[in-house]
Amino acid sequence: MSVRIYVSQYKNQRAITIESERIAAQFLPGIGAKLASLIYKPLGFEVLVQKPWKEYRVQPYDGNYVAGECSGLDDMFPTIDECYYESYPWKGTRLPDHGEVWSLPWDLTVERERLCFVTHGVRFPYRLEKRVSLVGEGTLHFAYQLTNLSPFEFAFMWAAHPMINLEEGAELVLPSGVKEIVTVLSQDDALGTYGDHFTWPVAKLPDGQEWDLRWMKPKSARRFAKYFVRGRMPEGWCALKYHRSNLTLVLSFPVDRVPYLGILPNEGGWDDLYNIFLEPGTAPLDRIDVARLHHQLSTVPGKGTYEWYLDITLLNGTGFTGLNK
Repeated sequence: MSVRIYVSQYKNQRAITIESERIAAQFLPGIGAKLASLIYKPLGFEVLVQKPWKEYRVQPYDGNYVAGECSGLDDMFPTIDECYYESYPWKGTRLPDHGEVWSLPWDLTVERERLCFVTHGVRFPYRLEKRVSLVGEGTLHFAYQLTNLSPFEFAFMWAAHPMINLEEGAELVLPSGVKEIVTVLSQDDALGTYGDHFTWPVAKLPDGQEWDLRWMKPKSARRFAKYFVRGRMPEGWCALKYHRSNLTLVLSFPVDRVPYLGILPNEGGWDDLYNIFLEPGTAPLDRIDVARLHHQLSTVPGKGTYEWYLDITLLNGTGFTGLNK
């Protein structure tokens, strides 16, 4: 496989692109090492949401994530929702909206056919590294390492935040062991209220109706909801099948290190977008204080490290049934 790495431009921002015969991935080192664009070249298919304006809407550190560019794929760390750290020695420290690292500049080096990004915490003493490579026929591989630079245990959550384009009739596929979900957000309470549990894949609603969560409705449905797979994932993957385009997107991750999955289908209900968020994470429920209450918080010991990965694979066809690993 031939891999090219070259300096490029995304809107008015300096970018770096890693590209093979099948995939072109464009990153913004100065803005969160964001994956701004991911194109499946055989179909010219842009996987990630793009905003229509010509200039990138930069937000400062501790800014409002949604008021910024709000597209592509960002790393959410060490929280998603704004909250306060609860433990010594950082008790009372406020964690910014969608975390720290999406708005920070990351240092970039290129090692052979790999991009190596690194950044450091502002309010907390950590180093976060992300190494990106292309493997196999159509996989973008992210290898992460978190280093706690302090002698104290550090509580955190990491979650991927990809805004993935939809097409009508797309099908969400989860491992067969997934049986139940828990709602965290639902437009007009269509999928209940915060903390409500429903069966997967068909949610039986309080009014007696059923909602098959596997199949994406058209944009005209004008609805959105966010839910988590209840408890830990039985296997480390999720998939989206584009039946019209004859394409499958698979996200895979080490389930022992990244055991949770958040899902937010947005069928025209928010910001006039038609997309889905598939969010593997080290902890659930979008904020570290709530995750702690449910005994589902991830931690790294003093002077310790925590490693994980995320693979984004694009496959021809829609015959995918699961991973062999």
